[in-house]
Amino acid sequence: MEGSIETPASLYGLDLGLPLGDFRVLIADNSRFNRRTLARFLQWIGIDKVAFATDGPELMDQIEAFDPDLLMIDAQLPPIDGMALCRILRANPRWRDLPILMQSTRQTDQIRSLCFQAGATDLLAKPINPGECVARVRYHLERRAMVRELRAFHERVERDLKQARSMQLALVPDSEWLEAMAGRNGLRIDPVFQTSHEVGGDFWTAFEIGGGQVGVFVADLSGHGIASAINAFRLHTLLTRTPAEELRDPARLMTQLNQRLTDILTVGQFATAFYGVIDPARDTLLYAAAGAPNPLLGSRGGFRTLDASGMLLGAFADAEYETRVTRFLPGDTLFLYSDGLTEARDRSDTMLGELGLADLVEEAVRTAPEHPFPWLMARFAERFGTGLYDDLTALWIARDPL
Repeated sequence: MEGSIETPASLYGLDLGLPLGDFRVLIADNSRFNRRTLARFLQWIGIDKVAFATDGPELMDQIEAFDPDLLMIDAQLPPIDGMALCRILRANPRWRDLPILMQSTRQTDQIRSLCFQAGATDLLAKPINPGECVARVRYHLERRAMVRELRAFHERVERDLKQARSMQLALVPDSEWLEAMAGRNGLRIDPVFQTSHEVGGDFWTAFEIGGGQVGVFVADLSGHGIASAINAFRLHTLLTRTPAEELRDPARLMTQLNQRLTDILTVGQFATAFYGVIDPARDTLLYAAAGAPNPLLGSRGGFRTLDASGMLLGAFADAEYETRVTRFLPGDTLFLYSDGLTEARDRSDTMLGELGLADLVEEAVRTAPEHPFPWLMARFAERFGTGLYDDLTALWIARDPL
């Protein structure tokens, strides 16, 4: 430190605000008088971690060793001028965001423009006005502190969201388990599960009920992001705690889930859902729905739409649900999906819609009869891209042919 002076509690009658004692400032100036003067100004606002450089090479050495929060540099610093040094520093990712206050005796529009083009953050006129100097130093250091806090917060949220995403992905069946379970029951289940954000509100699962029956549940919680993901966890917990006898009756399960959800969801939150029980022994599909997108059931005669209307889960405590039954024969296919598929829009802002999806499914079966689902999702991504505006769930469930 070149010189020392008592630090006042205020400057020109103004409260100094955020303490700046932890910040480091590097002053690059070949004039000892200027260095001492600037250091004195910095002490007025509580900054005593100050380092000095008298020329360009010393600046480059000091900046690596001192790791400053702010650089004050003379535009005429020998043997490399300040603007050239700015360009060198900005080319290094480490110093790309470092506040640089350039000092210059020349204040023409051209000089100012050249300084900013070189990467200077701000410009101070020489001789330095003390009030202006400390105000600009404080502004840039407080801004740097705010940026640091925002970055730290962003990194923490990003870590938490990645962990939450891993937890949400763990809710859906493991691929190896799913393949083994489906094989035991004469099924092939191909899933796609994507969230539009780090976490989302879509949720699906499949499980063996007993007696050769397989349950498949697909839900879409209202909204996006963290709130929807929390409600998806809630719904998953309710479903896993449901007794087996309630799992065999789709309408009963929907009724129980609805009553429980109305107690825990806030006003305006709800879920659309489809629950089906596949019974290979009886060649049937029993199902109940709560305002879900209409599934497609494929057989030798082509695909037809199943009615998935019903009261939303969590909206009305006294809602009633109906168990419907349809034939589900060997070789048939059940296609379940969320509205992230049908409400997708292409580059011309045209929405796919249920009719467009039905046409796409028929085309997939004709074009790639051995592997229609991968072809379908590849064609969808080609047309609508991979940047989703909504969560997307799609399940292709096929019974093995005789």
